[in-house]
Amino acid sequence: MNRKILNWEIGGFFFILLFGTGLHFAFELSNFWTPVALFAAVNESTWEHLKMVFWPGLFFFLVEYRFLKGQVANYWVAKAWCLYIMPLVIAIGWYAAIAILGENIFSINIALFVGAIFVGQYFSYRILTGDKISALNPRYAIYAILVLTLAFASFTYFPPRIFLFEHMDLADTGQYGILDSYDGLLLFGK
Repeated sequence: MNRKILNWEIGGFFFILLFGTGLHFAFELSNFWTPVALFAAVNESTWEHLKMVFWPGLFFFLVEYRFLKGQVANYWVAKAWCLYIMPLVIAIGWYAAIAILGENIFSINIALFVGAIFVGQYFSYRILTGDKISALNPRYAIYAILVLTLAFASFTYFPPRIFLFEHMDLADTGQYGILDSYDGLLLFGK
């Protein structure tokens, strides 16, 4: 059984990696079509890059559940941890790299993306193959996933005016939310 779970988690790694990469370009490729903004990165803010691991991860986990349901302990707890860990690794890693290096380095961004997916899938595997966590009701894990889903679904359209949501490349732009181009023309104002 652990081999089956490992295969699913490896498959999830590649699925999230491939589809997440595609989400970086999907909004621009859709000619900035607003409905695509729900899933795709719409600017160069940290928040928008976190969607690149969240949405493919959530989709994969919903499909995976159908095949592992009833065969593993802690399914929703494992997936909640994964969906929270991947964005945290990216956000903390990116701001740490900027603080240390003083510049945005593309290869480090790619390594953070890949590393975040690996760490998330690793934790998911460890929780799935571990002992049942009786103290954590799966319902709370599902609620945690729903809260994150609501945040990712709404903050693109209604971003808080804080640094995490600001379109930037190491410079304050004062731009938030959906851009009609990456040159900075906003659909949802400053």
